[in-house]
Amino acid sequence: MPTCTRQLLLSPLLLLASACTIDAPLGEDPPGSFRVVVDTPAHLRDQVDLLFVIDNSQNMAERQRQLSQSFSQVFEHLSFGRGQPDMHIGVVATDIGIGEFGGAATGCTAQGHGGSLESPAVRGCAISSESYLEVQRDVDGSVLTNFEGSLNDTFACMAELGENGCEYEQPLQGMRSALDKSIEQNLGFLRPDAVLGVVVLTDEDDCSTYNPALFDPENPQFRGDDPNFRCFQTGVICDGDDVYKPGMRNDCRPRDNSEHVTAVDTYVDYLRALKPNPQDLVVTAIIGDPENVYVEADDDGADAQLTPSCQDTQGTAAYPGIRLSAFVDAFADSGELSSLCDAGPARGLKGMLHNLRQSMGTTCLEGPVSDVDDQAPGRQVDCLVYETETGSSAPATFLPACDRPGDLLSSTQLPCYTIQTGGEACGDFRTQLALQVHGRDAAPSMETRLIAACRVDE
Repeated sequence: MPTCTRQLLLSPLLLLASACTIDAPLGEDPPGSFRVVVDTPAHLRDQVDLLFVIDNSQNMAERQRQLSQSFSQVFEHLSFGRGQPDMHIGVVATDIGIGEFGGAATGCTAQGHGGSLESPAVRGCAISSESYLEVQRDVDGSVLTNFEGSLNDTFACMAELGENGCEYEQPLQGMRSALDKSIEQNLGFLRPDAVLGVVVLTDEDDCSTYNPALFDPENPQFRGDDPNFRCFQTGVICDGDDVYKPGMRNDCRPRDNSEHVTAVDTYVDYLRALKPNPQDLVVTAIIGDPENVYVEADDDGADAQLTPSCQDTQGTAAYPGIRLSAFVDAFADSGELSSLCDAGPARGLKGMLHNLRQSMGTTCLEGPVSDVDDQAPGRQVDCLVYETETGSSAPATFLPACDRPGDLLSSTQLPCYTIQTGGEACGDFRTQLALQVHGRDAAPSMETRLIAACRVDE
C-alpha cells in the first residue's frame, strides 16, 4: 500500500477506500486533475442476451438489411479484452396481430407474428433446435453454436423480415412477449445471470395496445383510419391546440391515461423488475426524430396525418418516435437513442455495443485522458490503478505500473498494470486506450472492482 501523502482530485470511493491522501511517484505535476476513467468488475462478465425488435411493415426492408450488415460489429466489439462472449441472439417482429380486426389495415392479421421469436429453423435460416441463436466458447477456446453455417448470414436471414407486416407497430409489447415466458417457444432465451440488451428498430412510434377498439375502422372516436395518426392521437399528448388542428406540436410525451394504448411506464417497470440491477440492462431504440412533430389535416380535421420527422439520404421517411424515446430515456446511461435517418442503424448499434461493454465490464479508458509528455512517442498517461471489494471496509489494493513492459512476467512487482494503445483494443472509445493487469496469482473474486484514476484534460 503506498504511503499516504499526495492530495489528488479522486472519487469519494477512492478516498473512502484509502482513508487518506495518496502517495504517487509521478514527478512534476502537469496540468489537469485526476478522474476515474475505468470502473469495472475485475472478473469480466461474458453472458449477454440480445433481443432485436424489428419493424416488418412497409418501407423497412432496406433498414433491416442495413442492420444485418452492421451485425458483425457485435462480436468484434464485445470480444475486446475477453475473447468470444457467450451469447443468445433473438429476433421478434413488431407485428403481433390485432385480433378480431385483422384486415382493417395494411398487412394486419388477427395473429401476426404473435410475439414469438423468429425461429431460424422455421424461417429456413439454419438447422437449430431453439428459436434463437446461441454462441458459446468451449473450454478449449473453440466456438460452439446451436446452428450450422455463418452467424452473420443466419442473423441476416432472421432479421430481414420483409415489409408485409402490420402498420400498427407494437414493439414494446413484442419485446415483452419475447421475454415474459408466456410463449413456449421463447423459453430458454432469457438467462437470469446474463446482461440483457434490447434493440428496437422501427420507422414509426410504438402502438402497443390493450384495447383493440383502436383497430376498429368504424370507431367514432377517430376521424379516418390512418394507423400512424390513430396511435399518435390516443398514445401521445402535446401542449397546444386540438390534436386535429394542422401545425407543429410542442412538448410531446406519452399519454399516461390512454383509453387504448398501454402506458410506457408499464414496460419500463417490467424490465426493471426483470433486471433490478441497472448494470444488467441496456436498451436501444433506432427511430425517427421524436422532436419534429407536425400534423397535416383539412380544416375540419379530416384526413389528419403525421408528417415524417426526418428522411435518410435515400429520401425514406421516419416518423416521430415519442413513446419509444421516453422508454429509452427512462434507463438513463444504459439507454441509447439513435436517429434512423442519421447513418441508419449502424450508429445506434455502435452506441448499444458501447453500453453493453460497460455493463459486461470493460477496461477501456473513458474520457479525455491527458498525454502528459507530448515529446515522448505514443501516449504517455498518468494513472493510479487499484482494486477494491464491493461492500468491504478493507483498504484498496494499489497496483504498480509494470516496470518491464517488454517482459511483463519478469516485472519486479506483480501483479502490475500496463496501458495499451490502439483502436483494435478500444476502437469505440474516445481514448482508444485499454488497461491490462498482468501477473495475478489467482483470478479476482466476483466482488472485486478494478478502478483507474487518470489525469484528464478537462
